[in-house]
Amino acid sequence: MRRNISIAYFLSFAFHSWFWMGNWIFLYMNFGGYPTVALLDSGAVMAGLLLEIPTGAFADMVGKRRTLILAFLLAGVGNILMGLSGSFWMFAFALWVLVNGGGAFYSGTMEALVYDSLKSLGEEGRYRKTIGLVNATRLWSMSICAVLGGFAYMIYPGLPMVLNGMVTLIGLIVCFWLIEPVIDTEKYTLSSFFVQNSLGIKRLFGSVYMRKLSWYLIATGGLSVVIYNLLDDLLAVEYGYSPFGISVLFAIACLVAGFASMYIPRLKLKLNERSVLIISMVIMAFVLILSPIIGMLVSGVFLMLRVIMEVLYDNASSVAINRNTESNVRATTLSSLSLLRSLPYAIGGAFIGTAIQFVGGARNFSMWFGLALMVVTVILGMRIERNNPRNA
Repeated sequence: MRRNISIAYFLSFAFHSWFWMGNWIFLYMNFGGYPTVALLDSGAVMAGLLLEIPTGAFADMVGKRRTLILAFLLAGVGNILMGLSGSFWMFAFALWVLVNGGGAFYSGTMEALVYDSLKSLGEEGRYRKTIGLVNATRLWSMSICAVLGGFAYMIYPGLPMVLNGMVTLIGLIVCFWLIEPVIDTEKYTLSSFFVQNSLGIKRLFGSVYMRKLSWYLIATGGLSVVIYNLLDDLLAVEYGYSPFGISVLFAIACLVAGFASMYIPRLKLKLNERSVLIISMVIMAFVLILSPIIGMLVSGVFLMLRVIMEVLYDNASSVAINRNTESNVRATTLSSLSLLRSLPYAIGGAFIGTAIQFVGGARNFSMWFGLALMVVTVILGMRIERNNPRNA
């Protein structure tokens, strides 16, 4: 099982070899303005959502190893097709069906694999530090690949996506060396498929503590999806960054966030998951509110700060859910949460693109969006108990 942990670091690196990070916005805008970009992106989220809960159940019942193999296969082929696509609909098919299908199979499965592997060794107490390092590896991959992708974009706009697909297919080969954790693994049947789906939702709202925590994660997580899926990139464009400049900017942000993900859990700060979940969103909301009055340099610093807060929020969210969820429904529960967080953006993404144009651009929209995030964070965050009665 220890081999799974070592392999997880490489798989996290390979799956997130996003050579297209930052410069993707310029490729999308070749098909139209803000509404078209939002339509492509929110359509991708919607396509992923249609598979999110089924893939979580698939991972719990068929196995994490097989699920990850399928995830890397779909994402690898999809990214290559996107890079070579010459039409809107071919591009949309590769993005919506293949790439996001792979992302849906990957979502939650990697975290569940790491946790169950540690639990098989009796070392689940190491999960917080381990998942922090896995996430740091993800961010370092994005950082390195973003810089290289900036150069690749200048050679050919679709090359960053082709490179991402090639590295992902290398990850596919490595997946065959994984060992399936035996803890609570179930056999897949059609009837158990529907039962498994219901268990994930039921677990999220099964107790008073989990219900309050889940509503907070769904609301704040749903707003943060808009930020890192769309707003961060549109803001960078409005502040005047070039395709290569955006790639470098996001590379530095991910590099800094990677170290934050790795070292902040080791500081042994006297902050529980509840405090981290609230503080990270308050900071993110505050820097968004300042968007209309800052310049290009400060915008880059604020982007790095938002990326760091996203990492801390995601790590705390993962720890809170895994600590309060049984192994046999862990991947299903994580996928259910991901679905509920992403659903509003998937449905209303195209309207968000229109709203950004209506209020005069991403900078003005971010101010109002930050205010909404601040209100939601304070109201729902204060309702979460300071201590989970289950762990008391």
